[in-house]
Amino acid sequence: MKKTLEKINELVSLGIIKNYAIGGGMGQFYYIEAGTTYDLDIMLQLNVEVELLEPLKEIYAWAKKEKFEENKEHILIEGIPVQFLPAYNELLNEAIDNANEVELFSIKTRIIRAEYLMAIMLQTYRSIDKTRLTKFFEDVDYDVQLFSQILNKFNLKAKFDEFKEKYL
Repeated sequence: MKKTLEKINELVSLGIIKNYAIGGGMGQFYYIEAGTTYDLDIMLQLNVEVELLEPLKEIYAWAKKEKFEENKEHILIEGIPVQFLPAYNELLNEAIDNANEVELFSIKTRIIRAEYLMAIMLQTYRSIDKTRLTKFFEDVDYDVQLFSQILNKFNLKAKFDEFKEKYL
Protein backbone atom coordinates (compact mmCIF):
# COMPACT_ATOMS: atom_id res chain seq x y z
CA MET A 1 0.00 0.00 0.00
CA LYS A 2 2.90 2.36 0.75
CA LYS A 3 4.19 2.22 -2.84
CA THR A 4 0.66 2.62 -4.17
CA LEU A 5 0.15 5.82 -2.16
CA GLU A 6 3.51 7.13 -3.36
CA LYS A 7 2.44 6.58 -6.97
CA ILE A 8 -0.89 8.32 -6.39
CA ASN A 9 0.95 11.31 -4.90
CA GLU A 10 3.16 11.25 -7.99
CA LEU A 11 0.06 11.92 -10.12
CA VAL A 12 -0.40 15.19 -8.21
CA SER A 13 3.30 16.10 -8.50
CA LEU A 14 3.18 15.51 -12.25
CA GLY A 15 0.10 17.71 -12.57
CA ILE A 16 -2.05 14.90 -13.95
CA ILE A 17 -4.56 15.33 -11.13
CA LYS A 18 -5.26 18.47 -9.15
CA ASN A 19 -6.34 16.91 -5.88
CA TYR A 20 -7.57 13.61 -4.49
CA ALA A 21 -8.86 11.86 -1.41
CA ILE A 22 -9.32 8.23 -0.48
CA GLY A 23 -12.99 7.34 -0.33
CA GLY A 24 -15.13 4.25 -0.69
CA GLY A 25 -14.53 1.23 1.52
CA MET A 26 -10.88 1.99 2.31
CA GLY A 27 -11.75 5.55 3.25
CA GLN A 28 -14.51 4.28 5.49
CA PHE A 29 -12.23 1.73 7.14
CA TYR A 30 -10.05 4.57 8.38
CA TYR A 31 -12.95 5.38 10.73
CA ILE A 32 -14.73 2.08 11.34
CA GLU A 33 -13.69 -1.54 11.85
CA ALA A 34 -12.50 -3.00 8.59
CA GLY A 35 -14.82 -5.16 6.58
CA THR A 36 -14.26 -6.36 3.06
CA THR A 37 -13.36 -4.20 0.12
CA TYR A 38 -11.75 -5.13 -3.16
CA ASP A 39 -10.07 -1.91 -4.17
CA LEU A 40 -8.77 1.53 -3.30
CA ASP A 41 -11.17 4.25 -4.46
CA ILE A 42 -9.47 7.53 -5.30
CA MET A 43 -11.90 10.42 -5.64
CA LEU A 44 -10.19 13.07 -7.69
CA GLN A 45 -10.29 16.47 -9.25
CA LEU A 46 -8.59 16.80 -12.60
CA ASN A 47 -6.26 19.64 -13.55
CA VAL A 48 -7.54 20.19 -17.04
CA GLU A 49 -10.78 20.43 -18.91
CA VAL A 50 -11.35 16.88 -20.04
CA GLU A 51 -13.23 15.23 -22.81
CA LEU A 52 -16.52 13.95 -21.45
CA LEU A 53 -15.94 10.49 -22.90
CA GLU A 54 -12.36 10.12 -21.66
CA PRO A 55 -11.88 12.00 -18.39
CA LEU A 56 -9.17 9.59 -17.19
CA LYS A 57 -7.19 9.50 -20.43
CA GLU A 58 -4.05 11.05 -18.89
CA ILE A 59 -4.14 8.71 -15.89
CA TYR A 60 -4.36 5.66 -18.15
CA ALA A 61 -1.52 7.01 -20.33
CA TRP A 62 0.60 7.44 -17.18
CA ALA A 63 -0.29 3.90 -16.04
CA LYS A 64 0.71 2.46 -19.42
CA LYS A 65 4.05 4.31 -19.29
CA GLU A 66 4.60 2.96 -15.75
CA LYS A 67 3.68 -0.53 -17.01
CA PHE A 68 0.76 -0.90 -14.59
CA GLU A 69 -1.87 -3.37 -15.73
CA GLU A 70 -5.50 -2.49 -16.28
CA ASN A 71 -8.18 -4.81 -14.96
CA LYS A 72 -11.67 -3.68 -15.94
CA GLU A 73 -12.18 -0.28 -14.26
CA HIS A 74 -9.06 -0.66 -12.10
CA ILE A 75 -5.38 0.06 -12.54
CA LEU A 76 -3.17 -2.35 -10.59
CA ILE A 77 -0.67 -0.03 -8.91
CA GLU A 78 2.02 -1.94 -7.03
CA GLY A 79 -0.39 -4.87 -6.70
CA ILE A 80 -3.36 -2.85 -5.38
CA PRO A 81 -6.45 -2.42 -7.60
CA VAL A 82 -7.11 1.32 -7.74
CA GLN A 83 -10.27 2.85 -9.15
CA PHE A 84 -10.01 6.53 -10.08
CA LEU A 85 -13.34 8.32 -9.80
CA PRO A 86 -13.58 11.94 -10.95
CA ALA A 87 -15.73 14.08 -8.67
CA TYR A 88 -19.09 13.92 -10.43
CA ASN A 89 -21.01 16.33 -8.21
CA GLU A 90 -20.58 19.21 -5.78
CA LEU A 91 -20.71 16.98 -2.69
CA LEU A 92 -17.70 15.00 -3.89
CA ASN A 93 -15.82 18.17 -4.88
CA GLU A 94 -16.38 19.64 -1.44
CA ALA A 95 -15.46 16.33 0.22
CA ILE A 96 -12.13 16.29 -1.65
CA ASP A 97 -11.45 19.96 -0.86
CA ASN A 98 -12.03 19.33 2.86
CA ALA A 99 -10.33 15.93 3.18
CA ASN A 100 -8.16 15.15 6.19
CA GLU A 101 -4.44 15.04 5.54
CA VAL A 102 -3.07 11.94 7.27
CA GLU A 103 -0.08 9.63 7.22
CA LEU A 104 -0.60 6.02 6.21
CA PHE A 105 2.40 3.72 6.02
CA SER A 106 4.60 6.82 6.56
CA ILE A 107 3.16 8.45 3.41
CA LYS A 108 1.17 11.67 3.48
CA THR A 109 -2.22 11.16 1.89
CA ARG A 110 -5.76 12.48 2.08
CA ILE A 111 -8.90 10.73 3.34
CA ILE A 112 -12.43 12.07 3.02
CA ARG A 113 -13.71 13.29 6.40
CA ALA A 114 -16.20 11.07 8.19
CA GLU A 115 -19.01 13.62 7.86
CA TYR A 116 -18.64 13.73 4.08
CA LEU A 117 -18.34 9.94 3.78
CA MET A 118 -21.58 9.67 5.73
CA ALA A 119 -23.31 12.15 3.41
CA ILE A 120 -21.96 10.34 0.32
CA MET A 121 -23.32 7.04 1.69
CA LEU A 122 -26.71 8.69 2.14
CA GLN A 123 -26.56 10.03 -1.39
CA THR A 124 -25.61 6.70 -3.00
CA TYR A 125 -27.75 4.69 -0.55
CA ARG A 126 -26.73 1.21 -1.67
CA SER A 127 -27.25 -1.71 0.69
CA ILE A 128 -23.55 -1.71 1.71
CA ASP A 129 -23.76 2.04 2.36
CA LYS A 130 -26.66 1.58 4.77
CA THR A 131 -24.77 -1.12 6.67
CA ARG A 132 -21.58 0.93 6.91
CA LEU A 133 -23.47 4.11 7.74
CA THR A 134 -25.04 2.36 10.72
CA LYS A 135 -21.50 1.46 11.89
CA PHE A 136 -20.46 5.11 11.54
CA PHE A 137 -23.26 6.22 13.85
CA GLU A 138 -22.33 3.50 16.35
CA ASP A 139 -18.53 3.87 16.29
CA VAL A 140 -17.39 7.26 14.97
CA ASP A 141 -17.00 10.47 16.94
CA TYR A 142 -18.04 12.82 14.14
CA ASP A 143 -18.79 16.55 14.05
CA VAL A 144 -22.59 16.66 14.37
CA GLN A 145 -22.80 20.34 13.40
CA LEU A 146 -20.71 19.86 10.25
CA PHE A 147 -22.73 16.77 9.28
CA SER A 148 -25.96 18.74 9.70
CA GLN A 149 -24.60 21.58 7.54
CA ILE A 150 -23.63 19.10 4.81
CA LEU A 151 -27.08 17.45 4.93
CA ASN A 152 -28.79 20.82 4.55
CA LYS A 153 -26.47 22.11 1.83
CA PHE A 154 -26.86 19.01 -0.34
CA ASN A 155 -30.57 18.38 0.35
CA LEU A 156 -29.99 15.11 2.18
CA LYS A 157 -31.96 15.88 5.36
CA ALA A 158 -35.09 13.98 4.28
CA LYS A 159 -33.03 10.95 3.28
CA PHE A 160 -31.21 11.08 6.62
CA ASP A 161 -34.54 11.25 8.49
CA GLU A 162 -35.74 8.20 6.53
CA PHE A 163 -32.49 6.37 7.31
CA LYS A 164 -32.75 7.22 11.03
CA GLU A 165 -36.32 5.97 11.19
CA LYS A 166 -35.42 2.62 9.59
CA TYR A 167 -31.96 1.87 10.97
CA LEU A 168 -31.14 3.87 14.10
